[in-house]
Amino acid sequence: MGEIRAFSEEHVPDVAGLYLRAMRGRPGPAGTALQDYFREIFFTNPWVSPEIPPLVYFDRGSVVGFLGVIPRVMEFRGRIIRVATVSQFMVERKQYRGPAAIELLQRFFKGPQDLSCTDGAAEESHIVWRAAGGHGAHLYSFHWLRALRPAQTVRNFVDRTTGTLRLLAEASLGAAAPVDALLARLPGPFRVPRSTYISSPVSSEDLLRTIREVGWREPLKPSYEAPSFGWLMSQTAATRSRGDLCMTAVRAADGSLCGWHVYYAKRGGPATVLQIGVRRRDQFDGVFAALLRDAWEWGSSSVKGQAMPQFLVNLTQQFCLFRQATTCVLFQSRNPDLTDTIFRGRAALTGLDGERWLDFPGACGDSGARR
Repeated sequence: MGEIRAFSEEHVPDVAGLYLRAMRGRPGPAGTALQDYFREIFFTNPWVSPEIPPLVYFDRGSVVGFLGVIPRVMEFRGRIIRVATVSQFMVERKQYRGPAAIELLQRFFKGPQDLSCTDGAAEESHIVWRAAGGHGAHLYSFHWLRALRPAQTVRNFVDRTTGTLRLLAEASLGAAAPVDALLARLPGPFRVPRSTYISSPVSSEDLLRTIREVGWREPLKPSYEAPSFGWLMSQTAATRSRGDLCMTAVRAADGSLCGWHVYYAKRGGPATVLQIGVRRRDQFDGVFAALLRDAWEWGSSSVKGQAMPQFLVNLTQQFCLFRQATTCVLFQSRNPDLTDTIFRGRAALTGLDGERWLDFPGACGDSGARR
């Protein structure tokens, strides 16, 4: 059995090096940018708490495991609860199925938090979480995609392939732009999106005011305060590898505020949704159509996001496709009522409240994607 300690400044070089080996498959020491990002995220975030620290696993004096923790707060049935979000849970590959991963989680689960969760876990982490007493939130563990420019959407997938298949596909998709332009003029799901709702860009301060005015419909929901929300959105905006961050307030035709969007927009690539909020359930379709219209005007090929259980039918009616992602949402709580709420899909678990706004891969080198 190894030794588990709270993460401290002296552990940063070793943990950053472990990240490169275990998460990126790259040997050698970590650069300054990656080490600084670990410090920034785990030591300077506005929710840092000595009671809920990141954890480091030592074996024979060497760092072989790390469980990154970012404390947050949420509201559950009118009461503020403490949440611990996991990011960068990693163990040396040769020891992953040994005791280190389970021991880290078991120690973590004994903390004072009401809820532990992660929204970017691979299948290996799912196995370890279950072994340590955690659960998979299956209703939140698949993703939706709405194609705006279908030929370009297919091309985006093709760009990830290699060899002969890619060459053949690129040849057949050479006319992607003209095909998409034609489909946009025809009746059907790929015509130019329209909405009677009006969306306007907002600052992080105005976004917070919008969220507070519109509110949430779920019993388990985010709870934001101005200083920490400003820090969160500045970090989210710095993650430029996924596109430009768009924060919009949405109003009905009569001018009444009815919702908001937070997403990354990428010209020629997918727009990635982090959060959608609506005042009333019957306003979702209009708010979502406004999102599609805005993403189209940006030049995005598609819009994608994490499942929102209460709006699955609406998303289907909006011609969204669903798939089981390679990552899943995992959680653990000693409160059975809270656990039941998540199992039933009645929690507002969004990309701003997990780890989807983080950008560790972009910080691997001293000239990373963040700027």
